[in-house]
Amino acid sequence: MLRSKFLWQLYTTLGAVVMVSIVVFGTLTLAQLQIDTRLNIEQSLTNQAAILRHYLHPYLEAGDQITQAELVSLVEGGGARVTVIDAEGVVIADNRQEPGVMDNHRERPEVLQATSEGFGVSERFSTTIGENMLYVALRVQSDQAYIGFIRVAIPLADLEAQHAVIRNRLMFSASVIVAVFLGIGFLAARRISRPLAQITEGASLIAAGHYDHRLPKRSDDEIGRLSSTLNELARQTEERIEDLMSSRNQLAAILSGLTEGVIAVDPNQKILHMNESAGRMLQLQSNVAIRSPLGDVVRVNEVRQAVDTCLSELISVNATVKVRDSTLDVLVAVLRNSDWESAAGAIVVIEDITEMLRLEQVRSDFVANASHELKTPISAIRGFVETILDDEQMPDDIAKKFIGRIRSQSARLDTIVNDLIHLSRFDNYALKMELATLDLGVLLRQIHQSKTEDASDADLSFHSAICDTAVEVNGEIKALEQMVVNLVDNAFKYTPAGGVVTLRLYTLGQMGVVEVEDNGIGIPEDERQRIFERFYRVDRGRSRKQGGTGLGLSIVKHIVQSHHGSVDLVSEVDKGSTFRVSIPLMVAEARNRV
Repeated sequence: MLRSKFLWQLYTTLGAVVMVSIVVFGTLTLAQLQIDTRLNIEQSLTNQAAILRHYLHPYLEAGDQITQAELVSLVEGGGARVTVIDAEGVVIADNRQEPGVMDNHRERPEVLQATSEGFGVSERFSTTIGENMLYVALRVQSDQAYIGFIRVAIPLADLEAQHAVIRNRLMFSASVIVAVFLGIGFLAARRISRPLAQITEGASLIAAGHYDHRLPKRSDDEIGRLSSTLNELARQTEERIEDLMSSRNQLAAILSGLTEGVIAVDPNQKILHMNESAGRMLQLQSNVAIRSPLGDVVRVNEVRQAVDTCLSELISVNATVKVRDSTLDVLVAVLRNSDWESAAGAIVVIEDITEMLRLEQVRSDFVANASHELKTPISAIRGFVETILDDEQMPDDIAKKFIGRIRSQSARLDTIVNDLIHLSRFDNYALKMELATLDLGVLLRQIHQSKTEDASDADLSFHSAICDTAVEVNGEIKALEQMVVNLVDNAFKYTPAGGVVTLRLYTLGQMGVVEVEDNGIGIPEDERQRIFERFYRVDRGRSRKQGGTGLGLSIVKHIVQSHHGSVDLVSEVDKGSTFRVSIPLMVAEARNRV
């Protein structure tokens, strides 16, 4: 019984209510008591000041000096500090301090308030006695003019002591009340939760297949009616469970293997069945949607309209709909009754064609970009050839210049075709690569040595920072060489003369990391996501001038992916870029295979 979650939930809720009530009541009560105590003390000080004003009025009116001994004798037995102040703010007498050493009190807050209102109160630190004090001042008036002030004060420590006594008593009372109520609440919660625990245990047995189990009916309240309802449910379930399980298993076996989404509805558009694929595509929960109206569950208007049309006109309807970032092809087919004159329901078949459309768009963009890139050198070659053929008297030096341009454009055309061949090769993941164990350090040193002369021709400094330990990976040497060369060439192209390009190699965990860093033009933030697209260039004019095709980084990405690695970019405009390639080491590769 003590393990019942409902018991502790009910008891916790009751305890929380009691605690919150006590805390709120105690807080408000304590606050009010503190306010009342403060007002009572202020009133007490005011009364003392009024009494003193009656006795000291003649002295102030006659201008006689009041000695400290006289004042102490007058307020003997009281714990308050009394100060007598004349109309100019000069302290005449004080029962705690010699008046001669005290400052003028004309600007004290309580004195200023008493000057204008006849009564003043303030709470502040007293520099004279070094304590926080509560001051009450009364104006002493003679005829139409005031002749001085009587000020009474007590340390705030006394007030806090009274507050502490009240607070401690209130907390003790609250603790007793909480303990009593929690004890009573536990007994009440246990009385309520005990029959519910029995019902829960019985329902669990019924759910587990013990349909002959019956719950005792102890009362005629809601809990008793719940027991009767569960008993009736168990009886009916025992009669129907075999037919339902058989039908369900057959339907589940048919639909579970389908990747397409399937929804079955009756003539009233109530959902009879929906597989997981349909719920996932429409972003629904299939177990919640069963036996619910289609219009209440599916929020896609095109799907609801297609079902309406199908059931009203008894025809099949096809539609293409967008659900957030997915594109779905929806086919709604009518299910006819045996008389073929009315609908017994409809079947909705949903297919996610997002990836297919994306691939079609990629293919279309690739064809368009490739055609554009190929058209430029072909048009240039054709133009030069036609010029040479049409002008039979063209000087040899001009004809030689045109032939040189033809050769240059032919070389560019050859570069584009070779890059396309490489890209197609690495784009095919099913292609078997010639993998072997190789040391990236040896490969990068060879590349650095071969590219140093190219860097010198471009007036660039080409440095290397390659770790001394072996960095062995499982890869294709030609592909990895092309990957690094493409990154280095890309850095050379976009780094102005006098710049620095650095080639690094190090290990990070189970990954070998290759970095190519430059201090060139950098890449704007809005273009970094597209930098690995085919034929995309940050500076098109500069890239074409230096023979770039826009395929180098796309080839790099595909090579990295084919080696189960990743490529990252860190760049800042006018400060440079760093391309970082991470490839699993041989140890990691072997561990993954195990």
